[in-house]
Amino acid sequence: MERALGDLTRAPWVAADTEADSLHHFREKLCLIQISGPERDYVIDPLAPVDLSGLAAALADKVIVFHGADFDVRMLRRVCDLRPQAIFDTLIAAQLLGYPKQGYADLAERHCGVRLSKAAQKADWSRRPLAPDMLEYAANDTHHLGEIRFRMEEELRAAGRLEWHRQNCARLLDALLTERPEPEDELPPWQIKGSKDLPPRGLTALRELWMWRDEVAQKKDRPRFKVLHSETLIELCKFYASAAWKGDAGECPKAPSNVRGEYRRELNACFKRADAAEPVKYQYPPKTPRKKWSNADSSRLSALKTERQRLAADLGLQPSLVATNAVLEDIASLNPSDIGALASTGRLLPWQVEQAGEAFLSALRHHEDPRYKTSSS
Repeated sequence: MERALGDLTRAPWVAADTEADSLHHFREKLCLIQISGPERDYVIDPLAPVDLSGLAAALADKVIVFHGADFDVRMLRRVCDLRPQAIFDTLIAAQLLGYPKQGYADLAERHCGVRLSKAAQKADWSRRPLAPDMLEYAANDTHHLGEIRFRMEEELRAAGRLEWHRQNCARLLDALLTERPEPEDELPPWQIKGSKDLPPRGLTALRELWMWRDEVAQKKDRPRFKVLHSETLIELCKFYASAAWKGDAGECPKAPSNVRGEYRRELNACFKRADAAEPVKYQYPPKTPRKKWSNADSSRLSALKTERQRLAADLGLQPSLVATNAVLEDIASLNPSDIGALASTGRLLPWQVEQAGEAFLSALRHHEDPRYKTSSS
């Protein structure tokens, strides 16, 4: 590690990636850190007794290359408090260049002429020792990123979009490194997708099933979905709350075989506990004050979306790269009168203001055009 840190400190640039084990264990762990410089590829084992405290300092002053930085920056911040000063995200570059295929393997084939295996994408990276082919797969995840970065940088420069990319990466990095306060009113963890449609009897059963599944998953050190899928829990609770229920979870027609087999007794015990418990009600998130949405706001939003679609087609970009729906809603509500006012909202990056600002302002001024008329709920 000491030798690696010395090498990485001297390297003019680095590329980084991480591997975790969320598909195989109850609590997600960071299992590998892959870092490449111009000369060497390093695969670091954070599960071993290795001191990672110097890693953040070795990389502090570098632009770090990632492909899809979101997960990797969060994990590296968690394990070694790495807070990059700047990043180059090749996924964002592919989006801004309008590539039809934007995966890392697609970029490696396009720019480096290599075809990377995808065989280990869902591997259990916590297993030790790692076979040589697994180590090679891991190292390849960063080995080509440097070359890909430089080739895409040239393409972005030629297209006049290098500054766009820098702004997008800076915004992403700022979001990843900003502390987020914990929500004050957390909802029960067992209120999973689909639970809103359950009656109180079904919700009571869901609470018991969710707690049982959590306990089993922890004991077996498996992800929750490998005990029972959340969709299965919902189907079981619908069945339990229905007239078809005869007192046996194994009779549920949509249940997988393990409901009829190894988990049958435990599930029936959950339902018996639900029978004896006070019925629970669905808890809704606290209402947040919302601005009243007028007909004029709706008309402006429709006009903005029409302009965004046209601009995205002209630029060869996905519409959300020009502006997301949430951004357009804010602009429609604020209704800025000029470029300065639009820029001062802070909702658009400078390149977005430059490319779309006048068109958006024109849409706001002409939203009464019948093409943009829309009804308001």
